[in-house]
Amino acid sequence: MANYRFEGLEQSNVIPLGILQKLFEKDCEQDGKDGNIGIRVPALLSQLGLKNIECRVSDKVNFLAPTVDQAINEELFNALRAEGIGHSPGDREKTLDQLTQRGLMADEAKIQYEAELLLSKAFSISSWLTYSPNMKISFGTVVK
Repeated sequence: MANYRFEGLEQSNVIPLGILQKLFEKDCEQDGKDGNIGIRVPALLSQLGLKNIECRVSDKVNFLAPTVDQAINEELFNALRAEGIGHSPGDREKTLDQLTQRGLMADEAKIQYEAELLLSKAFSISSWLTYSPNMKISFGTVVK
């Protein structure tokens, strides 16, 4: 259900996706940063007047494995780290404060911090990771 979008409804009220969805919604409210923009693109294209709008999901999957050629594995590992995967959440109190400022309750902030900390400790160049970024590719026809 993470790939549903109902225009005009707050996603977390319809489909309870959890803490990250709540953060995406609060970030959008507070500073316009929309972590869910991909799912909104077809509606935005329609509002701009495009016709015959379609949306596909990329089938790209990243596979990190210690058995892959070292140079290829290192390049992928560094790219995934650059995307933010496996980063340490940093100072506990500072991060908890930032998460609550972004709209999480204190217990939600602790859960999110612990999840990020666990991943940062587990993720290394020798990890086995299959990651599908699920990028949406939207397109339509401009009618003149």
